Amino acid sequence: MKNEYFVSPQWLNEHLFDENVVVVDASAPMPTQSIDYHQLWLEKHIPGAQFFDLDKVANLQTNLPHMLPEPETFRQAVSDMGISENHLVVIYDQGNMFSAPRAWWTFNIFGARHIRILEGGLQGWQQAGYPTESGKVARTPDVFNVQFTPEKVCSQAQILAALHNHAPVQFIDARAEDRFQAKVPEPRPGLRMGHLPGAKNVPWTALIDHGRYKSAEEMAAIFRQQGVNLDQPMITSCGSGMTAAVLALGLDMMGHKEVKLYDGSWAEWGADDSLPLEK
Repeated sequence: MKNEYFVSPQWLNEHLFDENVVVVDASAPMPTQSIDYHQLWLEKHIPGAQFFDLDKVANLQTNLPHMLPEPETFRQAVSDMGISENHLVVIYDQGNMFSAPRAWWTFNIFGARHIRILEGGLQGWQQAGYPTESGKVARTPDVFNVQFTPEKVCSQAQILAALHNHAPVQFIDARAEDRFQAKVPEPRPGLRMGHLPGAKNVPWTALIDHGRYKSAEEMAAIFRQQGVNLDQPMITSCGSGMTAAVLALGLDMMGHKEVKLYDGSWAEWGADDSLPLEK
């Protein structure tokens, strides 16, 4: 095992059929993509891997995409997948680490005790020469006992309060620089352009190199270079809460375990003309 965050393809291949190991594919499309990752998972996945649908295991009472589900929704979904809080859950995606961190954050916030991300994702697995399979996967249901830590999720009201009270908190936006600086329109129609007042921009892609996270030292240098004070409280955001989790995981790896994530992110903030923004 590589460390408390990642496993290598070699480690997973050696432990794929361990009783306590469960593998999930948490691929999700970028807003500009119309890719059916569930179908792609059906066609090709790591043996035994189940599909964890971030858009369906979500709060479906809002029109915002893939918002964090209610604890009971999560508990039911993963229990049906045969996952308990004590399993070692290995998460991967079919892309460039775009969505696996969001699944890591979701499992983490609901009390999973042992979560790892597969380095290099499905691509890394295949490049290492390991087999894939196709078709549906079913496990015997289990019981996942939720321990929810809601303090790691930030709401629009909490962001407004932080702005109003001039709280010593930093907003870190994971979107691409052109979107952050309002140079290009948002991929989701109807949203304003710009960013949260006072936010710093650390594009999520800056932390990733060929589907792997850079070292904690390299990441710390990137955050500092973008004007982030790593000694102050931090709230991450992005377009819809997906790549904000890439930053949250990176900061966790750097020892900043109290980072919060603004779940609604720009999909929520950018849709409301009454809310302040900067360009």
